Amino acid sequence: MDQPFFHRRIVAVLLFVSLVPLCLVGIGAWVVFGQLLEQKSLEIQKSTVENHARSIEAYLDENLHLLQLLAESNTLLELQDGKRLSELFTDLDLSSSGGFVDIGVIDKNGQHLAYVGPYDLKNRNYSEADWFEEVMVMGVYISDVFLGFRQVPHCIFAIKTENKDEPWILRATINSEKFDTIVKTGMLGETGETFIVNHAGLFQTTPRKGSVLDSSLIEKPVYHQGVQDQRIDLNGIEKIQVTTWLNDNRWLLVVQQDASEVRAPLNRATTYGASIILIAVILIVFTTSFATRHLTNRIEKANEQREEMHRAFMRSAKLASIGELATGLAHEINNPLAILSADQTNISDLVSDSDIDEKFLDEINESLERSKNQIQRCKSITTKMLQFGRKREVELELTDLVKSLQEIKNLLERQASVRNVELILEFKEDLPPVMIDSVELEQVVVNLIHNSFDALTFGGKIVMTLRREEKNVLLEIKDDGFGIPPMDIERIFEPFFTTKPVGKGTGLGLSVCYGIVESWNGRLEAESEPGKGTAMRIHIPLPN
Repeated sequence: MDQPFFHRRIVAVLLFVSLVPLCLVGIGAWVVFGQLLEQKSLEIQKSTVENHARSIEAYLDENLHLLQLLAESNTLLELQDGKRLSELFTDLDLSSSGGFVDIGVIDKNGQHLAYVGPYDLKNRNYSEADWFEEVMVMGVYISDVFLGFRQVPHCIFAIKTENKDEPWILRATINSEKFDTIVKTGMLGETGETFIVNHAGLFQTTPRKGSVLDSSLIEKPVYHQGVQDQRIDLNGIEKIQVTTWLNDNRWLLVVQQDASEVRAPLNRATTYGASIILIAVILIVFTTSFATRHLTNRIEKANEQREEMHRAFMRSAKLASIGELATGLAHEINNPLAILSADQTNISDLVSDSDIDEKFLDEINESLERSKNQIQRCKSITTKMLQFGRKREVELELTDLVKSLQEIKNLLERQASVRNVELILEFKEDLPPVMIDSVELEQVVVNLIHNSFDALTFGGKIVMTLRREEKNVLLEIKDDGFGIPPMDIERIFEPFFTTKPVGKGTGLGLSVCYGIVESWNGRLEAESEPGKGTAMRIHIPLPN
């Protein structure tokens, strides 16, 4: 299987099984905790509105009690005195922190008997006013905002008091600006808006847009107990509206805010959560890719080792079968060669004893010499075939590789010099001895160096390097010759395969070397790049 595809497939599977649950958990958490957080935000807003309604009710009750205390502490006669009423209004204004605008005394017929304030209301008659009838019936009354004689929106507090069975009314107008400030103190956020409407849906306090007594979008508010919330659409903007009734259920306190601002904490929490999940996803992708690449590399390396072991096994099996064939074939060829050699000698003796013309004698001798050379060549080939196929007893002994290679280097130094080749040996002094056959070591190294000689047509460099691996000693013989084509590198250890021209090689040298190294329980490998040279590496196991 193609490694990049295999790697991508594993990464895709691992990311799927890890990210899908993470995303499901994230979505579930966003839905569940989002609903909880939004619900909590609404609860906080409802609680705030409820507390604010209590504050407004407390403000109204406090001012109403102040007015009631004033009415109960004074007689109608005393309050009809303008000076006395003015002094009492000053005290009332201080006690309420400027909560009232004016004050007046009204008899049972609605006639304004005394007045302190900025408007000309003395001698006015309120018998036809709605609030007058209400206060005469109820005794204590807080009115809706109305215009009245002054034609200015205002709200009054009125207390009916009995004086010798003759009722009279103490009336005061609250400070609308201060009341607006108290009502708007509960405004939430930048988009929050707080106002009061009456049963007709008219503004009783100043709204953000519009004026007091303008009609609000809440037409004929429906009574409900406690605090209630709902979502409304206001000019295309979704708002959350929280309402509660106050002033004996005559006024509706309304607090409304953009839904987006209410959900802002949820959005921030969602952003933080998404950031954490994104970081987790990045870490998962990174660790998955890294771990998968590491594992696929390990798998690929294991596959390469398995393939190499398989190739080595097949090569050994092939070498064994060919070795048996080569041994039998060499024996069969050696017998005729011996006969041909003997006959060639007899012919040479007969010719020398015969009276043959000198011209023909020279030609016969040349032919005999050529046949003798070819018979020797055949014998050399069969000798290598026998050497390749013979399973002789290996005599392994502890061998100092450095010393042995120095001797081989000295042996081949002259040949290298003639070929304009520099022969170099590199090693470390602390290399331990290994169990090998020193004679076979010389055979292997000489064969490999001769192959390098053939690759260095115009001279060059051959470097023999000795270094220790984990459990092996590595002997590398590297040249900078013309190299071996990639199509041939896998076949160089096969018997009778050679890249040399016809008549220049038998194709048995590397096969013999491979078999020798295997008999040491070692491993012979080749690496080559055309035009840059070839490296032959012998891995020799260290003794236990």
